[in-house]
Amino acid sequence: FDGDGHLYFSIGERGSQDDAQDLTLPNGKIHRINTDGTIPTDNPFLDTAGALPSIYAYGNRNPQGLAIHPETGVLWEAEHGPMGGDELNTIQKGANYGWPVISYGRNYNGNPVTDIVRKDGMEQPSLYWRPSIAVCGIDIYRGTQFPKWTNAVLVGALRYESVAVLQVAGDRVMHEETILKNVGRVRTVSSGPDGAIYVVTNSPDAVLKLTLKSERNY
Repeated sequence: FDGDGHLYFSIGERGSQDDAQDLTLPNGKIHRINTDGTIPTDNPFLDTAGALPSIYAYGNRNPQGLAIHPETGVLWEAEHGPMGGDELNTIQKGANYGWPVISYGRNYNGNPVTDIVRKDGMEQPSLYWRPSIAVCGIDIYRGTQFPKWTNAVLVGALRYESVAVLQVAGDRVMHEETILKNVGRVRTVSSGPDGAIYVVTNSPDAVLKLTLKSERNY
């Protein structure tokens, strides 16, 4: 949710990669609706013939996390690449994020998805991981227990079994720090109202709570 009464949600391409570029289909897109279910009057493709009016951005392979920065209002998105090429993006209205025309990843059989990683009119990720970390849920840290991480992006990873803190400025990632490793496959991470960081894992199934031990240990 943003501060203007909008709800953002994502739908992956569900194994049909070309659907991500087709504005008549919901797959491989970020959607935006009003909280009462209606379509915002400034959505970018309202006047595009055949386009689904809820589409806010497209060309996204399999989005796994969305979080709005409380100070800048930037919508951050994490998505699975294929074999390599997991991405962290800042989602802009009407933008095309390129899948499968451009990618930093490969097919699971090792063959290239595409020969190009850049193309005019298609957005570059703010950060990509190669090899894939199997990026998952994300959040923005809003607590007071870890003040140096305030407004940083928290990123969970399934394959790497990790949680990372990303310091950001605008739409740029300035620094990445891993704060948790080898605790199980991380499904999502969240900034709690008590200032702790909560981490949901499976294999093993658990909810972990990260708190400040002492000023000296921080």
